Amino acid sequence: MPRSLIIALILLSSQLAYSQATFIIRSLPAGTPATDTIFICGTFNNWVPNDPRYAVQKQSDGHLAVTLPVGLGTIEYKFTRGSWTKVETDAANRYTENRMFTFGTTDQVFVSIDNWLDLGGVKKLNYIVFYFFACAFQGVALCLLVFRIHKKDWNKWTAFFVVNALLTGLLVLMVLDETVNQIWQSYLGFIFPMILFCWGPAQWLYIHAMATGSLPRRIHLLFIPAAAVLVFVSARMVNLGNLGFLSGLMAEGVTWDNAIFFTTSFVFNVAIVFRTFGQFLFLRTAPAVQREARENLLYYFFWIAFVALLMVPVNAALIFSGVHVPFVDHFHGVVVLLSLLVFVETYFFWRYPEIIREEKLPAAPAENAQHWVEKLNALMRSTKPYKKADLSVSDLAEMLGTKPHVLSKVINDGYHKNFRDYVNSYRIEEFIALAGTKEFRHYTFLALAQEVGFNSKSTFNLAFKKLTNKSPRDYFKSRQAVN
Repeated sequence: MPRSLIIALILLSSQLAYSQATFIIRSLPAGTPATDTIFICGTFNNWVPNDPRYAVQKQSDGHLAVTLPVGLGTIEYKFTRGSWTKVETDAANRYTENRMFTFGTTDQVFVSIDNWLDLGGVKKLNYIVFYFFACAFQGVALCLLVFRIHKKDWNKWTAFFVVNALLTGLLVLMVLDETVNQIWQSYLGFIFPMILFCWGPAQWLYIHAMATGSLPRRIHLLFIPAAAVLVFVSARMVNLGNLGFLSGLMAEGVTWDNAIFFTTSFVFNVAIVFRTFGQFLFLRTAPAVQREARENLLYYFFWIAFVALLMVPVNAALIFSGVHVPFVDHFHGVVVLLSLLVFVETYFFWRYPEIIREEKLPAAPAENAQHWVEKLNALMRSTKPYKKADLSVSDLAEMLGTKPHVLSKVINDGYHKNFRDYVNSYRIEEFIALAGTKEFRHYTFLALAQEVGFNSKSTFNLAFKKLTNKSPRDYFKSRQAVN
């Protein structure tokens, strides 16, 4: 092929590509209904206001855009929402002159739509925004309240601040989402996946730090998915062509990226919930007056957050089934449930500020330590208080005639265990002893576990395996094999 012909073809192809024009909507009126389709019309289509060939499409970076094919000369055009009663107007809601564009001058045209004829720029106020704003304000006040508590445990404060900053940020985003236009809603939509992937690790950090006074090891590894989402979202913000398909609709009102993010984040959060539930036994029994206030706080926090998590697939199912109202489309039910955490925390930290204070247990006098150990052993063997399912450290300290913190110190130093592991060791020992007697041989494992003080099968199984490194069934099978 002659060189001159190749050059001519290259010039022609570049000219054709440049003759195309993409019209990008930079801003929309705040009242623009999210369910309405926007069209461009003009001299190029005989001013048909709802021509499906020229419907505006959402791009991967959140912008709304439409590309006109190669044209020549100058065109006049306007934007509508499907009819001339819904045509664009100026800020005073007056008709505007036709927009003008000449092909070949540029390949991108940025436009701003000030108003719509039928709406007049008015956006219907969703009154739930006041509730979210009040909760966000309460979240800030709660952080200030807890920060002013004297002698804070800084590990607990760090975990508290992370989870409440995340929660308050979510509430602020919900306020903004109800007050900005569709373009800005698209930008805010990029932030929500980050919060979804941060919530599970933040909740685990919070419960672990509050329960133990220490930060979990390698907690930063749990935030790797959130970092990956940040990179992915950044790529979408620059409108990479390879990611454009994610803006396509999977179902009415549901794009592919929303479906992927919500599904993966839900599975990720459920995995962390099960890990948390498996590690802290107090989450499995209803709160009791005798139990520490800290454990009651974490119990309510865990279960409210868990119910909110279960609401996510329920909400998604409603959207897929065609239910499109703001309360469902914007996951208001999920956020309302999470907002209850702010009020639960406010109550507990106001009434029990010691929850977040540094725990410095006074050392039991060395000369009395052995005395308390012997007295505790005698009590556990004679009266068997561990058979009481809701036995607390306060109950046992009262039976022993000492203070709860002294008893905790004796157990920690004398047995290198926490209170629950110490009590459960007696329960397991009693279980094994009773299982070999004729009186209890016909009992099921669950019935016998309840007899010695366990209140659930899962709690018993975990405690048994922790002490013997075997499940109850495997343990007794191995004993039979030896005998």
